[in-house]
Amino acid sequence: MARNHLEVYFRAAPFDSAGRVLVQAVRLFVSRFGLIAAITLAVFLPGKLLLQFVCEVLDIPMGGILSYVLLEISDLVLGALAVPAVVFGLAVSAPSIAECFRWGRRQWGKTLWNKFKVEITVMLWGALLVVPGVIAMIRLIFTDIVVAIEADLEPDPMSRSRNLSQGRRWRIFLVLAPMMLLDMAATFLILDRIPGATDSRILFAVGDSVLNVLAQLTTVAAMLMYLGLCAPTGKSR
Repeated sequence: MARNHLEVYFRAAPFDSAGRVLVQAVRLFVSRFGLIAAITLAVFLPGKLLLQFVCEVLDIPMGGILSYVLLEISDLVLGALAVPAVVFGLAVSAPSIAECFRWGRRQWGKTLWNKFKVEITVMLWGALLVVPGVIAMIRLIFTDIVVAIEADLEPDPMSRSRNLSQGRRWRIFLVLAPMMLLDMAATFLILDRIPGATDSRILFAVGDSVLNVLAQLTTVAAMLMYLGLCAPTGKSR
């Protein structure tokens, strides 16, 4: 029988502490790193290499605005497959890689469309001032998780995310702020400090793919916050 949503096999602690979520997210990320890395690299590495090949053929400079826009688009397209696949791998007991990708493919279109709407919303609010953009990002942080877990049960994931974040935005910010700092540090260490990473298209694609593996820590944290707020039916560990 086809799934129309995920039944999570474990319960997360109530989301009443940002520090607790950060610790739990790191532990879960490390304990399931093999699965998370395998899924993410299987999606991003071929996609990023293909993008760099196309840019090379079309003579698009690596540091140009067009290259940056294409990188952002590729993150949306590839992330729309990787994120629901990773969430499936974390939420379901003893999943296979094939099952993860089947769920990721099933949710790809809905995830991509909602990712696009989230990016536009955050960008428009961010164009006014930085703070409104950050607030918009916090309000919509659960959108991907709602699509991945609730799937067919929720027709408006963005509205669902706004409702879940209501009254908890400072707590969510305290979870996301260290993630953003880690992402900036990882970008500096991987792309700016590795010799040739910003000159070689292959090295850049590999480095960019590795960064997306590390970015899944935010996916893990968002999933734990969501579970702590929703307490969906599931089995305890």
